[in-house]
Amino acid sequence: MRDHNKQQKWKRRRQTSRILLSGFVSFLIVFGIHITLTLAQEAVPPVQQTKGNNLIAQVSSNDAWRQAAANNINTYRKGDLTVLVTNANGTPVPNADVHVAMKRHAYNFGSAVDENIVYSGSTNPDANKYRDSIPHLFNQAVIENGLKWSKWDNLELRPRTIETLKWLRDKNLTVRGHNLVWPSFHNSPPSLETLYNNTLKQQGQAAADKVLRDTIITHIRDEVAYLKGQINDWDVINEPSDNNAFQKILGQSVLVDWFKAAHEADPNAVLYINENFYNNSTHGDQYESEIQYLLSNGAPLGGIGIESHLMDGIISIPQLVGILDRLAKFNLPIKITEFDIFTSDKQSQANITRDCLTAVFGHPATNGFIMWGFWDRAQWFENGPIYDRDWNLKLSGKVYMDLIFKEWWTDVVGKTDANGEYKVRGFLGDYEVTAKNNLVSKTVSTTLSRNGTKLTIGT
Repeated sequence: MRDHNKQQKWKRRRQTSRILLSGFVSFLIVFGIHITLTLAQEAVPPVQQTKGNNLIAQVSSNDAWRQAAANNINTYRKGDLTVLVTNANGTPVPNADVHVAMKRHAYNFGSAVDENIVYSGSTNPDANKYRDSIPHLFNQAVIENGLKWSKWDNLELRPRTIETLKWLRDKNLTVRGHNLVWPSFHNSPPSLETLYNNTLKQQGQAAADKVLRDTIITHIRDEVAYLKGQINDWDVINEPSDNNAFQKILGQSVLVDWFKAAHEADPNAVLYINENFYNNSTHGDQYESEIQYLLSNGAPLGGIGIESHLMDGIISIPQLVGILDRLAKFNLPIKITEFDIFTSDKQSQANITRDCLTAVFGHPATNGFIMWGFWDRAQWFENGPIYDRDWNLKLSGKVYMDLIFKEWWTDVVGKTDANGEYKVRGFLGDYEVTAKNNLVSKTVSTTLSRNGTKLTIGT
């Protein structure tokens, strides 16, 4: 028995040694693969480091699009402001000092925001900095998750969404609603699929289809009506090309029904379809087909969303402009709704941000540019365009600041001419204009539209 026990101990020791040796070899193999992949990734342009279905913009050496964008920006993003300064008698005052100070863009520049941070009420420096940054950087926001069906139906989570929405509006931001229907069971409340399957099993296909149709319509009406007047844009349908389970069950016409239900619940909200878009592909063709179907069948479609998560593959800026041209034929405003860039190269991130912003702002069919998070700690793959984890301004953040608040911003001073007028061509948006005549100074708020604005200030 002792000899048997010794033999068993020896076998166990040998097995243990083999396991340890095998584990060590496996570690070396895995570690070697990791090092190899790391070196390979460093050798490959960062934009190709992750697999995805989307396209990343390639910095263009062709300056033709830049000149076209500059011309369009001057034509479509500016207006003529004429300030007439008069005295107490209404007589024009020559040589009066005038300060034209822009306060807010008419164009939508925005970001997705994390409702958990906004709602938290936390006084820690990160939360405070996050909340302070939103109205400083943007004039439009989209609540990242709270308005999606599953989150909205969670009554414990709903108050933070409602409070965040109120907070954004109190800060004078307009709000996008994302989204009402992400048309698959996977992106809907689990109870929906359970209800459908149980009805199918107990009552048959017709009853199951009806309960699915009615439940979706009820959800749209209830959420939109609840938030009526608080949401400027609704993404009624999100990514229908890749998420089409409901259309396959209920037919393509349900897309029109969803838009009509949302419009009935809030006639003033602008209703969007939101989608990834790939140029020269069946996916792009499908998106065009969906838009055309909605318009041809009377859907109250008010805008077209392009997500723009820039990941795997290469697309040039002229191709991006081509995508905008392609969708402009529908004569609906186009909005970049979810911009971000997956790259570890900070200079590339800055260059691509600059070029995409310029191309989009410089295209007359667009009305907004929304990024999907701006701070690395509150961004879905921790690579927002503005701030890193420690609130250092990124190169791409500096690009954003310089374009939005310097190059595309109007803040000028001058004097009235012999007719008492001061004229400036400025970027469209809200202004405060101050006129000073001797010791009398007066400030007036106004909005500069593309058709031009004439303002009289009595001093």
